[in-house]
Amino acid sequence: AFVSIRFALEQNARNNLRQELNVGERIFKRLLEQNSQQLVEATSVLTYDFGFREAIASNDRDTILSALNNHSERIKARGMALINLDSKVIADTLNPGNAGKPYEFPELIVEAARIEDPRLRRASGIHPINDDAYQIVVVPVLAPVQISWVAMAFVIDDTLVRVQNITSLNVSFIETHPQKAPRILASTLTPSLGGHLLASITASMPTAFASSIANVPATSENSFALNLGGEEFQVLTSMLERQGESTIFAVLQRSTREALESSNRLQVILLFLAGLSLLITLIGSLRIARRITRPVSMLADAAQRLAKGEYRQPVSIRQNDEIGDLAIAFDSMVRGLVERDNMRDLLGKVASPAVAEQLLKQSIELGGEERRVTVMFTDIRNFTTLCEQLSPQQSLSLLNRYLTQMSEVVEEFEGVIDKYTGDGVMALFGAPIDRAGDAERALKAGMEICRRITELGSQLAREGMPAPLVGIGINTSRVIAGNIGSATRLNYTVLGDGVNLASRLESLTKRYQVPIVVGHATRELVPEIVDRELDKVRVKGRATPVRIYEPLGLSAEFSTIDAETLSRYHAALVAFRERKWENASAVFAALVTLPGYQHISALYLSYIRQFRAVAPPEDWDGSFTLYEK
Repeated sequence: AFVSIRFALEQNARNNLRQELNVGERIFKRLLEQNSQQLVEATSVLTYDFGFREAIASNDRDTILSALNNHSERIKARGMALINLDSKVIADTLNPGNAGKPYEFPELIVEAARIEDPRLRRASGIHPINDDAYQIVVVPVLAPVQISWVAMAFVIDDTLVRVQNITSLNVSFIETHPQKAPRILASTLTPSLGGHLLASITASMPTAFASSIANVPATSENSFALNLGGEEFQVLTSMLERQGESTIFAVLQRSTREALESSNRLQVILLFLAGLSLLITLIGSLRIARRITRPVSMLADAAQRLAKGEYRQPVSIRQNDEIGDLAIAFDSMVRGLVERDNMRDLLGKVASPAVAEQLLKQSIELGGEERRVTVMFTDIRNFTTLCEQLSPQQSLSLLNRYLTQMSEVVEEFEGVIDKYTGDGVMALFGAPIDRAGDAERALKAGMEICRRITELGSQLAREGMPAPLVGIGINTSRVIAGNIGSATRLNYTVLGDGVNLASRLESLTKRYQVPIVVGHATRELVPEIVDRELDKVRVKGRATPVRIYEPLGLSAEFSTIDAETLSRYHAALVAFRERKWENASAVFAALVTLPGYQHISALYLSYIRQFRAVAPPEDWDGSFTLYEK
């Protein structure tokens, strides 16, 4: 058993080593591709530089060389060359003596020139320069038509180090030629091991390696074992570039000893256990373990997939025992979770997520409970008039964009959309989930809605569409919240006098020409919001008058001048209710010219004129009865 396991471990370790080399080879090519793309982009940016093009236009070689050196330093390039459209070198920072000579790598220019659009022309490749391996990038210089080519040379040592850090593999670049000995252009190996690598390749494959160069396809790769300095390495070769008769290979190496270290340690442990264990016990344990651990591992893997939300792959265990029963039960549980998530998703689209969550957690029954809730009603003012200016499709688009803004704000402030009523929205803060600060969040949500609708109006105006105006009514009261309807069809909502009052307050925004009207109960719960008292009214359906307010903003953001004006307004309102017509009239007359106070001041001035003509009754409490909804 030990010998068999040892053989299997070594084979598995060697297979893993070969797979590691294959993976490393893919990573290496991917890094080269990414590096090439980054270099092309960096070089392309430089060719559009005005100063760079001016230097080229000067035709002065020293100026051009200075510009080339300057720009190569900016993008960390080792060298930079300028080539004319006849593929002759104008200037070369790596080899200044190449000026006037044909460019050393014309195939890169040919490859880039094949691209019809000059702005997209580019090519890159790996080539040896002065016994080093460089990644060379060629792009055109446009002004605006192409006037020349620029070639940037980047040493690939950093790429080799990155591959070594990622994969723990050593990488070498080797250039081969049918008439010359192979040579190393760059390597992460020590110089000693690099020499052994060249010697081993030449000695092990002197004919096959050299003679196959001309016919090796671009995707060819070869994996074999080599002895480097008395140590076995697994080597994988991959061809990168071919230039004439020369070919550049990437050679990835991994020490077989290092790869087998974990396997060897395990073999020592197994040898110790094998000496203590009886053969029959080991065989029996292996058979039992295989029968149990495999399905258990499958169930564990399935549970991990389930935790990630992957429900679609069933557990394929067919055993007539307890584990088989467990697998059947597991599949049944997964189907139940799929049905639950489908139901949750469906409920989340036809009801508020908070309501859907509550319905899924408890049994659905008719009835409700009394709780304090802040109710918000919103409505587009004169939506019918707006629709007359638009096509049906435009009207629907405007309404959907408006309702999207409404829903986002309500959910942002932890409210719940109860229902959509045409162009209106009914939202709840405090049901079905009661949170601290529901009234405050409702008020802030209302002010945020006004801001969002103003932005939406600006967008619509740019599109040639009319801008909507919103009216919002907010009131806090104790209501009945729960499932209302029939045994077969129900709706979670709230009922009560406070709900009706919130709806009436929304209608009053038109009368007072303000975006938000808030009830007294809500205002008392949010003292940090500065508000302006609008009136004291009896809305239709209520005998008791209620004070109504307009929220103006946070007290910390309210200026001294605004606070003084608001104080004058409230003083005039007190004088009005005390029947001091002269005092109230003087203040309202002064405020009627101020932005934000024109309509409300004009309204109270009209009241005063009426009361001067016909005095209110002795028991008048300063309120007005409104008969319209």
